[in-house]
Amino acid sequence: MELHRQKPQPYIEYATQLGQAMFYCYNESSERLPVSRLTGFTFLDEQTLFFQTDYFPVTDNNWNVFAAELHFYKKGMPYSFVLHGIAAIDGLENGRVQFSIKQAEYFENPLLRPDKSLLSSLARPYIYFYKKSSELLLHTFKRKVTPAGFNKISANA
Repeated sequence: MELHRQKPQPYIEYATQLGQAMFYCYNESSERLPVSRLTGFTFLDEQTLFFQTDYFPVTDNNWNVFAAELHFYKKGMPYSFVLHGIAAIDGLENGRVQFSIKQAEYFENPLLRPDKSLLSSLARPYIYFYKKSSELLLHTFKRKVTPAGFNKISANA
């Protein structure tokens, strides 16, 4: 009998590459509250991760188990993802939280994929400058329409 090892979830690798997350919790009214930005977290297994936070929002009830989300995002990276699950506070004095993952959503922006060719890396600043200058010229010499229906060109549109 062969024992097949399951492939680990991609969010484990993505989380270590991104290295940061935003932690949100839900209160009794199902409102999402931002709690803190996380930089240190460890995966116990594929469905559980641990992290520490210094801040918890003030709520009506003292609760230690609640619905939560972790938003993993970093500027310039071609992917991001959101982990939905249940957070349980191990100890309020040390701020250790156990997060059980129930669902993962992935988002990818193929336009941010790094292009490794030499030509594209050399032309990228010039293309960016061309796009910005054409936008500036387009908005500078915009055509104004007067109420009487006459068109005139203005330098300060």
